[in-house]
Amino acid sequence: MTDMPSSSDVAPAHPDREAAPPRAKVGAGTYAAALAFAFLILRVFAVSGYNWDTAFLVSTTLGLDDGLALLFGSLMAGHLLVGILLVLLLPIMVATYLWAPVGHRSAMALPAFIGLVMMAALTISFSWWWLPLGSAALLALFGVVRRRPESTVLRRASTAVMSRVGMLAGIAILVVAALIQTPWVPLERIETTDGMLSAYVLSVDSGYLNVLTEDHEFKIIISADVLSRD
Repeated sequence: MTDMPSSSDVAPAHPDREAAPPRAKVGAGTYAAALAFAFLILRVFAVSGYNWDTAFLVSTTLGLDDGLALLFGSLMAGHLLVGILLVLLLPIMVATYLWAPVGHRSAMALPAFIGLVMMAALTISFSWWWLPLGSAALLALFGVVRRRPESTVLRRASTAVMSRVGMLAGIAILVVAALIQTPWVPLERIETTDGMLSAYVLSVDSGYLNVLTEDHEFKIIISADVLSRD
């Protein structure tokens, strides 16, 4: 009688499925780190007017704890571009949450909620009612496409878009980083002993201020020469 193979001799039926979650986690972490690094580099060059020397000086003002302020301030500074990108991205996020597989739905809950909050804030602050209207129209289009036969090109295209919503969001963030040349801090009117200056204060160190003018010129101002900041 033939011996039955022991459990140790039997290969797992789907070895790739067991290894998939660790690879997915590593891939997501690597993607997030690369996205954060690219965002930082693009922001530094954008606010510096893509001048290499100015970008180097601006980079010296950044610390490890400036990441959140840099991201949030950049989104605030580029509110018009952010609004346009939200009209395109938010419907995809909501559609993914509503109609994608369960795994994708849970991942989209928080980004979709944040997107809704940002759109509401932009609409209320600037009376941009075209934001929710445009977003609702695109979401309705997704709904119409989902009702069509599964073999249609539009349905396959919508599924492909929803499966790549993370990549599309990353591209949108990099577009904001590259195109918005306004720094992540508010513009100030600085009165000094040499006169009035409009500039962005990037950092305040012991005895001096690092500022960037509206013409993307980096300046160092001695604190003792500052009479007022408004």
